[in-house]
Amino acid sequence: MINKPWGTLAGVRPAKLIHRLLDQGLDYTAALRIMQEQRKMSQSKFDLLWNICQVERPFVVESSQPHLFSLYVGIPFCPTRCLYCSFPSHSLTELGKLRGQFIDALLQEIAETGALTQRLGLQPYTVYIGGGTPTSLTAEELERIIMALTIAFPSRWREFTVEAGRPDTLTSAHVDMMAKHGVNRVCVNPQTMHQQTLDLIGRRHSPEDIITAVAAIRQVNIKVLNMDLIVGLPGEDSKMVEESMRQLITLAPENVTLHVFSRKRASRYNEVQADFTLPSPAAVVEMHNMATAVLAQQYRPYYLYRQREILGGLENIGYAMPGTECGYNIAMIEERHHIIGLGGGASSKYIRPDFTLKNMSSPKDVRIYLQRLDELSKRREVELLAIRGPLS
Repeated sequence: MINKPWGTLAGVRPAKLIHRLLDQGLDYTAALRIMQEQRKMSQSKFDLLWNICQVERPFVVESSQPHLFSLYVGIPFCPTRCLYCSFPSHSLTELGKLRGQFIDALLQEIAETGALTQRLGLQPYTVYIGGGTPTSLTAEELERIIMALTIAFPSRWREFTVEAGRPDTLTSAHVDMMAKHGVNRVCVNPQTMHQQTLDLIGRRHSPEDIITAVAAIRQVNIKVLNMDLIVGLPGEDSKMVEESMRQLITLAPENVTLHVFSRKRASRYNEVQADFTLPSPAAVVEMHNMATAVLAQQYRPYYLYRQREILGGLENIGYAMPGTECGYNIAMIEERHHIIGLGGGASSKYIRPDFTLKNMSSPKDVRIYLQRLDELSKRREVELLAIRGPLS
């Protein structure tokens, strides 16, 4: 008897198991039987994974070509640190004075990596500038980074994403500059459309700022807009989540990422959790079921991952209007494709022919990143040479 929807699965990337079964040529019935017998998975979760893998499969096959990689550029600065966040970032008031030195170091890392990958015959598949909040840099600072990327990696990219997750950082200069340089996917992440919750979690913007940011992106015709919502935020109930969903759907983003609140060890919440009341697991499941039902009317799920301490034992799901799926997200989650991480807190994944991998992370602290730049470059070269062979 299945007692938990995910059965015995505890890993972050459950769809990898389905892809392995697809590699063996198994059909739905055979794969379901294996996952129920060996992993005690419910049919509802299996069906979710199976449908996601059908969407992912063309991306997985295409991106698994050994000469392709995706580039992640980490900008470790934010206006403030959100309650739930465990990503590498410094508030601008904390270490913003170092951002000029950081940018100079990042430009050096971009140029060296571009030269190395070109010599090894490696070609970018997607490029993703994340963080932190990249748009916490000025438009001129961010443009320096984008121009360096286009020079160092001159081939055509399938997809170019920039996170503008905090709408209070996004200016008309940012938007115009991104459109000029071919950015075709932008993330504006409200997390909630309720001012009291935004204030509670430490975000210095309003729901109106979100609407303004979306309008600016639509005006320059950037192809894909992603928006994130979090289910299970302190103080929110199902009606509040439903209202956030209603407002988000009205804005018609091409991608929606539905997160579930997770108690992360590196988050500010972990230090002050006694001051907050989270919804019960049953309430979070109810909110999640409602939100996914709303999204299913216009979107289809295209990638999924889980986290430790996630409320209700649930999962984070990316949804997309058909044809707008984020290739970087799929490649990063399914781990069959090299990810080269540059910048503060960036993670790299170097994939072997048997799909085993080597992870390498840059320091989250921008001060340590500046000190270890040469060491990071040497380690990157060692890993890429191990995959591609000696330089000619």
